[in-house]
Amino acid sequence: MNVLVSSAGRRGALIRLIRETVQPRGGCVYAVDAAPWSSACRLADEWRVVPPFSDANFFDSIVSFCKQRDIRLIVPTHDCELPVYAKLRPLFHELGIHVACSGSATIQIARNKHETAKFLRQAGLPSPAEIDLDRALRGDTTLPYPLVVKPSDGSGSRGVQIVTDAEELTFYLRRTTNPIVQQCAEGREYTTNLFVNRSHRCLVAVPHWRVETRGGEVSKCMTVRHPSLIDLASRLADALPDPYGALCFQAFVSSDGQAQVIEINARFGGGYPIAHQAGANFVQMLIDDVEGREVSQPDWSDGLAMTRWDDAVFWHPQQETAAPELTAGESNLRRVA
Repeated sequence: MNVLVSSAGRRGALIRLIRETVQPRGGCVYAVDAAPWSSACRLADEWRVVPPFSDANFFDSIVSFCKQRDIRLIVPTHDCELPVYAKLRPLFHELGIHVACSGSATIQIARNKHETAKFLRQAGLPSPAEIDLDRALRGDTTLPYPLVVKPSDGSGSRGVQIVTDAEELTFYLRRTTNPIVQQCAEGREYTTNLFVNRSHRCLVAVPHWRVETRGGEVSKCMTVRHPSLIDLASRLADALPDPYGALCFQAFVSSDGQAQVIEINARFGGGYPIAHQAGANFVQMLIDDVEGREVSQPDWSDGLAMTRWDDAVFWHPQQETAAPELTAGESNLRRVA
């Protein structure tokens, strides 16, 4: 099966893992991005520069590429494009193209931190308490510091600040767009990658300890068969309105084993490669689902460690045709030599 990675960006590891999965059966991995300097695109078998997902020509451009290369599965990777793909998913499906993303309601819950906090609270899932914004702006002296201030529509750790007093709280509230204020979770930080089938059932959950992060993405980690996190993954899948495919959530686990969920992502997470290498191949699970085979529940290796390093891709831009944006029907494929 041929697979397309959308908004490939710097997700070179994901491109490689998809290729390892599809290549033995004659499949290829393709990539698209609005940025012509995407490094991950240059690791794909072929790639295309397409209009941004907000552009009216985005859908037609993706469909054109899929038809040209017999692509049957699209893997969106960017938070901001997920609502677009969820809305267009029925149209893709009519054309025989499957989109590996959750439904619109789940994506909205994951994208907006206020919605995430509300959902977790109503579902009875453990999470840090949200502080009333008016109370925070008034400088209430009874607030339970330390607190976390972050943009409600942020991604990763961008804009996240831990504040320890009223002065810091006021400072960062004034400098944060659409802020949310929560109590600070304590303990060891984990990400749990989970795969949800079409019946909204969690088939596998692989927690990993975030030993070290850089720029919000894990750089050192280790899989841990943590019962409370695996149980949380199942409860999360049951509670979300329309989850599907690869998701992940971040949580802090205190010294007494109590977990608090701080974030949900309705997509492949940056730390997915460790789950894949541990034995939970979500890509194969998606392919099995698209091709109508039973999706099995894989076992995975506990205690597998991962560390990352910087890598590079080299090319001659002057040998490529500049095409920052393409409309439907235009062909600008780039093949990796």
